[in-house]
Amino acid sequence: MTDTESVVRLVAIVGAGTMGRRIAYGCVALGVGVKLHDISGEALEEAKTAVWKHLEGGVRGYGLTSEEALSLVETCPDLDQCVRDADWVIEAVPENLELKRVVLADIGAAAPPRAFVASNTSSLPGSWLAESTGRPDRFINMNFGTHEDLKVEVMGHPGTAPATTRAAKRLLRQLGLVPIVARREIQGYPTNRIWRAVKKEALHLIAEGYLSGEEIDRAWMLDWGTPVGPCGLMDMVGLDVVRDIENVYYRASGDPSDKPPEFLEQMVERGELGVKSGKGFYEYPSPAYAREGWLTDSEGEE
Repeated sequence: MTDTESVVRLVAIVGAGTMGRRIAYGCVALGVGVKLHDISGEALEEAKTAVWKHLEGGVRGYGLTSEEALSLVETCPDLDQCVRDADWVIEAVPENLELKRVVLADIGAAAPPRAFVASNTSSLPGSWLAESTGRPDRFINMNFGTHEDLKVEVMGHPGTAPATTRAAKRLLRQLGLVPIVARREIQGYPTNRIWRAVKKEALHLIAEGYLSGEEIDRAWMLDWGTPVGPCGLMDMVGLDVVRDIENVYYRASGDPSDKPPEFLEQMVERGELGVKSGKGFYEYPSPAYAREGWLTDSEGEE
């Protein structure tokens, strides 16, 4: 595929966790083939099941049935097999700098020279990762949200070629998504830092005993008219992922206020990771905030 071509036919996704599955769904729902790799065979099987559950709610485009869309997903235990024919390779492994560098080096060595490479990192600047790929000019960050989110934040590093940024925007538009392109690189993406400030303050208020997670969410939802609050959103992201992201900021700044609070560490240690484990700030699949009348019923919170 050349830089001037507009249609992406195959996206390779390395990492079959929460975000890898979300990106896979977004591709196949719009008729784009996916090869999905993970070192865990169990994760690959769970990923295909998760994509199917999203597809059961309806396929957004191309007149595909759910079955036809799911047939566009191929799971690959072997990374070379996953990336060798890809137009784009998207890395979606856990938020660990050294792990991402190793994985991106493997991707760079195996992917065709024409392929673009992106990281779905939430907090690591591309300039910390780009050289690992062996193709820094064709590398960019793209931060996807949940399978219902339309926004994807796109951020190049100083060595990202303009053609790569244009190609990233084309891919996202092909997937029915809205690219928000950062003008300059900053740790954590520009708009993601706004969310991070909210998340950090919510965690601080809970840790210091000012409010419970439910009280924070109820107040937020009443103020802003949203269907979920900050703690519910953290459950969707995964509390282990939230913890890892906060640690990235803490290691970069050395500021004690950036360190994840102890109660969050304890939740992760207990396996209370949010939606994916069935329990976090709320219990799933039926969180309290989704219950009729919960928003205006503050009894029991005294």
